[in-house]
Amino acid sequence: MGMISNQPASLFTGNEYISLPEINSADCGIQTLGFMSESFRGCVEMSGTDRIPLISPFVEIDGRNILTGPKTVSMLDYWIPRFQTVDTTPLVTYTVVSPIARRGFAAVLEFTNHSNETVNLCAGWRGCWSDSSIVAGQAKLMHALKRLYLREDDGTLISLEFTGQTPLYAISLRSSDCSQQDINCGSASGCESYSMSTQIALAPGETRRFDLYVGIGLEEVSASASSRELELQGSEKILNKTREWLADRTIGHTDPVIKSVINLNSFYNFFYCQAITLDTEEFIVTTTRSTTNDFCGAYRDRDAMRWSLPAVLQVSWSDARRMLIYGLTRQLNNVGMHSRFIDGIALEPGLQLDQLCAPIRALDTYVDLTDDLSLLFDRRVQSGINRVQQVLADQRHPTEALFETLLLPSGEYARLPYVCYSNVLVCRILEDIAVLYNRIRDMDRSDEASLLARTVKESILGNFIVDGPFGRMFAHSIDLEGAYEFGDDIEGSLQLLTYLNFCKPDDPVYLNTVKWIHSEHNPKQSLQDRTWNGADDTGYSILSAANDLLADRGGDILEFLRYASLDNGIAGAFVDRNTGQVLKGNGYASGAGYLAFAIRRAVNGVVPATAIVVHKKKGSPNESLYHPPPRANLHTRKARM
Repeated sequence: MGMISNQPASLFTGNEYISLPEINSADCGIQTLGFMSESFRGCVEMSGTDRIPLISPFVEIDGRNILTGPKTVSMLDYWIPRFQTVDTTPLVTYTVVSPIARRGFAAVLEFTNHSNETVNLCAGWRGCWSDSSIVAGQAKLMHALKRLYLREDDGTLISLEFTGQTPLYAISLRSSDCSQQDINCGSASGCESYSMSTQIALAPGETRRFDLYVGIGLEEVSASASSRELELQGSEKILNKTREWLADRTIGHTDPVIKSVINLNSFYNFFYCQAITLDTEEFIVTTTRSTTNDFCGAYRDRDAMRWSLPAVLQVSWSDARRMLIYGLTRQLNNVGMHSRFIDGIALEPGLQLDQLCAPIRALDTYVDLTDDLSLLFDRRVQSGINRVQQVLADQRHPTEALFETLLLPSGEYARLPYVCYSNVLVCRILEDIAVLYNRIRDMDRSDEASLLARTVKESILGNFIVDGPFGRMFAHSIDLEGAYEFGDDIEGSLQLLTYLNFCKPDDPVYLNTVKWIHSEHNPKQSLQDRTWNGADDTGYSILSAANDLLADRGGDILEFLRYASLDNGIAGAFVDRNTGQVLKGNGYASGAGYLAFAIRRAVNGVVPATAIVVHKKKGSPNESLYHPPPRANLHTRKARM
């Protein structure tokens, strides 16, 4: 990815262990550092102050920090932030790289003297550790002892440890040239401050590097070992290996702008919806790891299985498999509940029917595209299918084959208990279950699910179709006693009925419904939502944009996304329809995955080789896995991913 115009407020990066969601382009400072914790059931984040970041580089000449001046800003391989000074002597390049499967990151300062005279400069890092928070939907301050001290015995310069009755976590900062540095540490007003610097005389034509390695651990010894391991690897090797890994997982397209939007959102989803917990090293899935978002650290079935997993599957089949197993094991007891902690315990109770359907829909998508039938013989997965069916049975109407829900896809209370979109999803996952059992030749269960799917479809067509302003159309919800409501839900739109193979694109009832969604009769127009505080006619829903793309009704959405700034290139919940800047819902990692998948599918982007699995026959083209033909019948169809 090349230079980003109109320097963004902040960039981002991270890996399985750490997240760096706020790297300020004004001074290149890392404002926050986060990690996932099993024992705390959420995202733990260390932060600096508004004035002093947690970790901030500086390059001073005659007392002036040239890193605060004009810079070009870029994202190498759509994930590695790089800053470069403009019209300065020396030329300074600053890169932040988070290597795969490492507990930490490297920050690299590089200086090149293009002048004919020696340049004397002072370079290094300074920072302030102000607060620690635990976030699972809402940030809460953590209270314990903060320690900042030197470890000169092993060459670690500075360690920062958070200690209760026992140490809870720590980070270690180690530079590439610890023998010639000035180091200062102090504590004031509850903020632990530090600085490390070195004097450099840069000869004409000379290039020098000054690296910082930041490791994380459960206490300062393990954090120091993490930073030491990074130092032994070296920043050049770390950068090259990370770039190779990212290049192997980059989605291809001929339009560089569209390619950039796809891959920025794809990698953001990949790294900020999956993680390895620091304290137990368990794999977890969450809506996002950015504390700028209201759903940080929480788990929701729909976000993980229907929005994030398809985007991960178009990059790495093995990671998508891990997500499925997690969703059908750790998160199984409360499946369908609005939101949970990362260990599966209820966070926000209340059954949401579309969330209950999400794991089965994801399982069928995965198996259909990979032919990895081993999952279907896994007893944990079979238990997951059974559990979903049991909960469904409890929600069924006594006489009609329709299923009630307490919450709408938006999470709002359902005024009428039977929601059309949610019941269409039930119909679809029953078809999925039939196909899955057919694959392993369990014909009794397959036939049972297939029969129920047909019955549910008949009930939907017999109860949800009502008279509307443009003719017969689908009602949003009903009570089976004569009452119904028109409407549409951005997070579960009736536009997706064709994407879910419930009806054909030319179905007149479907067309009338879509026409109503995009008309003045709908208080929540497809790309425009006036329901949240402060919204006006400029509010643009990115989720609705993805819905339109998946329903093959993209129109000029792709052109809008070409110039929309979004949240530094990442999807947010709502954006300004004129500038494309995010107005609400920053750092929405699962939403980023949903958008990346929708765009890639709409433009026929080329999935990387890492998305192709050994279970498929050799010679199968990438595109055929992700754009299969519409199904001919229940047992021979291919899912529309």
